[in-house]
Amino acid sequence: MTGPVKIAGILLIALVGVLASGAALAQTETTVPTETSTPPTLTAVQPANPVASKPGGPVIQSITAQIDPAPLGVVPETIHPQFHFIAPNGNAVLLHREIVESSSGNVNFNPSTAIDIPAEAQKTGAVFTGGWGCGTAQAHTTVRVYILDADGNKSNEVQYTVHCNGG
Repeated sequence: MTGPVKIAGILLIALVGVLASGAALAQTETTVPTETSTPPTLTAVQPANPVASKPGGPVIQSITAQIDPAPLGVVPETIHPQFHFIAPNGNAVLLHREIVESSSGNVNFNPSTAIDIPAEAQKTGAVFTGGWGCGTAQAHTTVRVYILDADGNKSNEVQYTVHCNGG
């Protein structure tokens, strides 16, 4: 009895396989959503042996960047440049940015931002985080940045470029 039952079971499995593969072939093909943009990136000319304008002035040591996490299938549009600096007197008060070059006709950003980081943190090394919203346009913008302290001392200048949507 196991012979005919076994054969019937094999035939049933084969029939289900044929029906399932036919059902897949009968379905219509649909467009699969794809990413239409690229997450923002940042490139920088990192300082080598940076010094301030005067002894005791702030020094930008490096620039890094962070992108906010985005939901699955959503391309992030905001990048956060991070300015690593040290201010030996602990009195850095302003981060100043100026546009060097841009492929975008409409750049909207705040050129000066107050630094509100405790003096003790500045003396040992701190990070000031900015933000840059890309939107949907493909563009790049090159920016020069420096830090001023309460005594009027200026840090070294560092240049970076934000690349939006592959720009």
